[in-house]
Amino acid sequence: MGRSRLFRILSWGLLGLLLAPPLIILPLLTGRALAQDAGVGPAVLVSGLANELVGLFVVATILESALATLFNWRLYREFFNGKAVKTIIMVAFGYAIVTLFNYDVVYRIIASAGGEGSQGPLSRFLSAMVLAGGSAAVYQLFKALGLRPPVEPSEARPQPPQDKAWVSVRIIRKAAVGDVSIHVDTVADPAEELRAKPAIVGVIGAGSAIGTRLKALFFADVTRFPTYGGHAVEAGEQVYRIVALGHRRSDNAGDPPVPFSREIYAGRFARRAIVDFVQSI
Repeated sequence: MGRSRLFRILSWGLLGLLLAPPLIILPLLTGRALAQDAGVGPAVLVSGLANELVGLFVVATILESALATLFNWRLYREFFNGKAVKTIIMVAFGYAIVTLFNYDVVYRIIASAGGEGSQGPLSRFLSAMVLAGGSAAVYQLFKALGLRPPVEPSEARPQPPQDKAWVSVRIIRKAAVGDVSIHVDTVADPAEELRAKPAIVGVIGAGSAIGTRLKALFFADVTRFPTYGGHAVEAGEQVYRIVALGHRRSDNAGDPPVPFSREIYAGRFARRAIVDFVQSI
């Protein structure tokens, strides 16, 4: 598959994920008005909608639980970026459930709200994406439609605790050879300029080719510590020093590699900061 074709597929997929909530909620709200015009009472409509969403919540939760074994598998976590590949797998399994079990929940909800039409690729794809969103996505539907959710879902997007920050380091090898070790040490008695230095919140990279970015999205990066996610550090007043140690090629051809010590960052981290350092060595 060519790079441009892959980019188009991913672009359409991301567009679908962005448009899914309004495409579902708007017909529901319109269908409610149509149902009221047709003589269907609001209580009956809300009751049927709540029953459908409760069933959807159960199916989405079961799908999450069934695939948790795969997503927690060490081999999966070693080779793939958990979040990016997880979305593709969830959409694929969601679409399989919709087609194999004839569970086109978007069509069913719109039909119960007074809409007309038949099942098709669009409604099945939207149903698959809602299932792929898991219990958190169904919970948002409950909230958007003013209904009481059965339970509170777990946090959809993990974030650092209030008193922590997450940090990662990626090494772009140019002269480095062999293993490169990353050291994150606390500074016991930091200089005044380090104390006064503003706490870092994030890093804006210089950008890279789209192929490199897509590869980093879907596969675990062996040049990054940790391979995905972040290493937790204390946020606030604690000063840290992050250093990379290893060996690089000698400037003189034929000489053995020479050791190096590269300071990547020295300073404080803001609360709940997510910082990705990239260093060329």
